[in-house]
Order: sequence, then C-alpha cells, then structure tokens
Amino acid sequence: MFGIANTFVGLSEGMAKYGFLALSTAIVSFAILYLRSRFTVNPDKVYRMAMRRLNTSAGILEVMGAPLTGTDLRAYVMSGGGITLKTFKPRFRNKRCFLIFPIRGSERKGLVSVEVKNKNGQYDMKLLAVDIPMATGPDQRLFLIGDEEEYRVGGGLISELRDPVVKAMAASKEFEDRDDQEDEEDAERELQEAERKQREEIEKLEKVES
Repeated sequence: MFGIANTFVGLSEGMAKYGFLALSTAIVSFAILYLRSRFTVNPDKVYRMAMRRLNTSAGILEVMGAPLTGTDLRAYVMSGGGITLKTFKPRFRNKRCFLIFPIRGSERKGLVSVEVKNKNGQYDMKLLAVDIPMATGPDQRLFLIGDEEEYRVGGGLISELRDPVVKAMAASKEFEDRDDQEDEEDAERELQEAERKQREEIEKLEKVES
C-alpha cells in the first residue's frame, strides 16, 4: 500500500510540474503574440484590409470594373516602432506600414498605395489610393482615404516604393510575352516533329508495298 501511495504521489508531483511548465509556456507564448499584435504591423493583413475596401467601393469598381484582384507582387516598408523616452517615461512608438501593390479590374489596371498605423493594437488606415493609367493624359489618382498631403508623408516614401514596383510590373509583362513566344515556338516544333514522323511512316508503308 505504501509503495502504491508513494508511486501515486510521485506521479502527481511529476504531472503538476509538467502542467506548470506547459502553463508557463502558454502564458509566455500568449504574451509574445499580444505584444506582436500591439506593436507590429502585418503586411498581409494590411493587404487584405485594402482589398476589402477596394472591392466594396462603388467609385473604384465603376472606374476599374468588378471584381478587383491582386497579385503576389507587393512592396512595403516599416517605419517607427521601438521605445522612446519622453519626459523621462518610456513610451512605445507606433509602427507604420507603407504598402504598394498592383490590382486588376475587368476594365482597367491600377496601382494601390496604402499607409497603416498600428495604434494601441488597432490598425488605423491613413492612406488608401489607386493610380489608374489613362489612355490619354496623366494617370488618375483616386483617394478612398487620405489626400495628396498624406501621400507625400515621410518625404514621399510611397513614391519611392512606386518605381521598383512599376519596373517589376513591366518586367512581368515582358516575361509573359516571352512565355507566349516560347509556347508558340514549342508548339511549332512539336507540329514539325509530328509531321516528320508521319512522313517517315508513310515512306515505310510505301517501301513495304513496293
């Protein structure tokens, strides 16, 4: 009986230790996730927020055509964050995310610019604009949130992001054209190969008959 009791007590103490360790790990993990959500910005979440706004904007859909779809091509930069001392008190600085990506509607293509600020764990969208190339004249810039002043914030940071994305879009179009050309060349070679094999079969049959 004493042996069984000692074994039971030993198991109970071991389970308690493992349970406390698991609880401590869960608390630490939760704290890390909480701090990350409160003081960082997730670009993928910003992208999804922007796409929801765009696909529910009657003005944008009227100009570009529904539905609007994005691509994997995105560029972003983070600003702010960290701890600063103000009046001898530590304070967390708000994190900002500047994101730019192309979209496509049934009628037109466009380039989206977004600025989001993480304010106490809440995403505050400061800028949401779409540059739409026009057939004649300069691009048309439509603002859902913010204005030209907000677009130029940070010394025109959004404008700096725009150039590499535009180049990547142009390169993507060039690669698509090359792929189409290579597909046509491959199809032509396959057709020629099939015709060659057919001629060889015909020649073999003619030799057998003769």
